[in-house]
Amino acid sequence: MLEPNWKWSVPSESSGDYSFKFSKQPLQSASIVSAEHSGGLEAVAKHDLPRVSIVFVLAGEIEVSHRRTQKTLRIPANSVASITDRSGKRLDIKPRSSWLVFQIPEPVIRQHFEELTGKPYVQEFSLLPVSFRQGGAQGLYQTLRQAEKDLMTARPAERMMLAKAYSELLLVKLFAKLPHNLADAFNRGALEDAPRQLLRAEAFMRDNLHNSVMLEDLANAASCSPRALQRMFKTYRGDTPMGILCNYRLAAAHGAIKGGQAESITDLAMSLQFSNPGRFSVLYKHAYGFSPSSILRFTREHGDDAGTA
Repeated sequence: MLEPNWKWSVPSESSGDYSFKFSKQPLQSASIVSAEHSGGLEAVAKHDLPRVSIVFVLAGEIEVSHRRTQKTLRIPANSVASITDRSGKRLDIKPRSSWLVFQIPEPVIRQHFEELTGKPYVQEFSLLPVSFRQGGAQGLYQTLRQAEKDLMTARPAERMMLAKAYSELLLVKLFAKLPHNLADAFNRGALEDAPRQLLRAEAFMRDNLHNSVMLEDLANAASCSPRALQRMFKTYRGDTPMGILCNYRLAAAHGAIKGGQAESITDLAMSLQFSNPGRFSVLYKHAYGFSPSSILRFTREHGDDAGTA
C-alpha cells in the first residue's frame, strides 16, 4: 500500500517468525522511509517512475538487478547508493535488514540542480555504493534522521514549515556532499572527463539552441562520424546526442519562463525548435513536474517567489 509501484513478496523459504516495522514521513516534495524486518523481502518494479531513492543500508544487504541490463548492484551494511524505479528492476533484501530511504522525484532533483548550478541537468543522478559512516554521506544520513525525528513529533502547524526547510537542506547536502556522478558538474562545471569530440558537440549545442540541428551537424562540429558520436554520448552521458540537445533546450525554456522572458509558450517552444508545442509541454512536464503554462502563470502572479514552486 505504501510503495505501490513495487510488487512485494516474501521468499518461500522464510520462516514463520516474521517481524516488520515501516514508517514514511512526507517532506515538501520528497519523503523519508525507514524499515526493519526479520525475514527477507523481494520486490519487482511494475512501471518506470521518475523517482530516485537514496538508500542507506543499516543492517543486512540489498541486491538490485535488472534483467534487461544484466547488471547487479549490491548495497552492503553501512553503505548508501541510489536506486531508480525502472520496470522489471528487482530488489532482493536479505533477512534481518534495516534501511533508510530518501525518495525524491527526478523533476525535483533536476530543478534544484539547475537552480543551484545554472547548468542543465543532462545526465540522470547516480550514486554507486559508498560508506555513510564517514565523510559527506554521514552528514546527509544524520540530517535525514533528525528530519525524521522532528517530523514525527511536530505539531500540525509546524510540520509544513519543517518539511519545506528540511527538503531544501537535504537537497543541498545531496548535491554538495555525496560522491555522485554529477559532483563535478556541481562543483566545477564539467560533467566528467569526456572526449574532446563530445565536448565540442555540446558546445555546438549550446551555441545553436534556437537553430535547427541534425546529428550530422553535431558530428561535423565534433570532427567524428555520427556513429562514433552516438557511442561517446551513450558511454559518457547515458543518452543520445539529440536527447542531450533536448535537455539543453528544455533547460533554456525553463530559465526563460522562470526569468520572465517568455510571453507565449507556443512561441517559446517554436523558437527552441520544438515544432509541436503539445509535445514540448509533455517533455517539459516530465522534466520539471509542472506544465510550462502553469509555471508561466505562477511566475507572473508571484514574481521572485516563483523559485519556490
